[in-house]
Amino acid sequence: MRGRRIVKSRTFAKITSQGRTSRSRKSIVMISDLWKSDVNWFATWFNTVAYHALYGERNEDEAILFIEALAKAVLGDVCSEVLDLGCGSGRHAAAFSNQGFRTLGIDLSSNSIDKARLVYGESESLRFLKGDMRMLEEHVEAGSFDAVASLFTSIGYFEDEADLTKTILGVARVLRINGVFILDFLNPVKVKEGLVEEEVKESGGYTFTIHRRVTNGWIEKSIQYIDSAGRRQHHVERVRALMPNDWRLRLEQVGMRIEAHFGDYDLNPWQEQAPRSILIARKKTFG
Repeated sequence: MRGRRIVKSRTFAKITSQGRTSRSRKSIVMISDLWKSDVNWFATWFNTVAYHALYGERNEDEAILFIEALAKAVLGDVCSEVLDLGCGSGRHAAAFSNQGFRTLGIDLSSNSIDKARLVYGESESLRFLKGDMRMLEEHVEAGSFDAVASLFTSIGYFEDEADLTKTILGVARVLRINGVFILDFLNPVKVKEGLVEEEVKESGGYTFTIHRRVTNGWIEKSIQYIDSAGRRQHHVERVRALMPNDWRLRLEQVGMRIEAHFGDYDLNPWQEQAPRSILIARKKTFG
């Protein structure tokens, strides 16, 4: 259903109920160029306090159950080492580690890596590294992992097709022969049908004014808010609206074949109305 809605998070309610002055009370001045974006928007936006305020309430239990299901249905006993690509604050990497896999989480955001280390710690079975998924050759050796996971659409942010190609090549390079690539992506069909074009969300002491659209093969979200210094801030998230067949063609070019396709985090079979598009591809050849 399209339209406008207002969402108030529990975090915001707690802050205002204590009588503290909240940044969310400051009005947003709408900017004229709503969809102006930087090609490396993720490098800036994901490293802000506001980003973590907006997305900080993601479901830890859901992540644990998802990884448990993957461990049973996909990874099995033959997998020992996992790379979590674009690991964010580490919840999926920690869940992989808790399933007995030696896990490395890589993310471009230093704030996210710091948070992951603070919350989950590091050990022989769980490590976190600040790094760019487009440059995996600088961080890990070829043939180092039995599985690579790209979760929550992070592989679809790149403006330049060459960056996406380089990332997929990097995944194939670091996988061992018969290793698996777990690609969790949005379902563009479902996104278009349920698009909320305008939303005001209060979270973490901020008021976020959010606009969404699907245009020219991209799903875009424009986010405006006032920061702690009273400055108006604006970020535009852009994700490629790639369908399963688009991914299949790209993966086959680097010697990977899709073996399974799930539609949600319970690993039900994919269908056109599924909320997610979770592809399981196996590396057969490379080069």
